[in-house]
Amino acid sequence: MEWYVPMTIVPGIGLIILSTSNIMLALNKEITQLCEDEKNKKIIELKLSQLKRVSIAIVFQYIGIILFLVSGIVKSIIPSYENIPKTLLTIGVMVISISLFILLIYSIKAVTIKQQHLKL
Repeated sequence: MEWYVPMTIVPGIGLIILSTSNIMLALNKEITQLCEDEKNKKIIELKLSQLKRVSIAIVFQYIGIILFLVSGIVKSIIPSYENIPKTLLTIGVMVISISLFILLIYSIKAVTIKQQHLKL
C-alpha cells in the first residue's frame, strides 16, 4: 500500500460529511418550526432522536477521516511499518461503514416519522 492511498479517500468522505451536515441543518430548522405548535410534541421527540442519530453518524465520519490521515502519515514517515497503517485504514473503513449504517437507519425511520407527521 502506498502512503497516499488512505488520503485519496478523504474527499469522498468529505462529501458524505457535507451531506450529513446539511441533513443536520434541515432537521434543526424543521424542529424549530415544529416547536411553534404544541400538538407536534411527539413528532418533535422523534425528530430529536433523528438529530441524535445523525450527530453520532457525523462523529464516526470524523473519526474515520482521522484514521485515514494518520494511516497515510504513518506510512509516509515510517515506510517499514506495514501493519500499523493497514490496521488504521481497516479500522477507518469499519468506522465509516458504521456511520453509513446509522445513516441508513436514519433514512428508513425518516419516512415513518414523515408519515406520522402528515397524519396529524
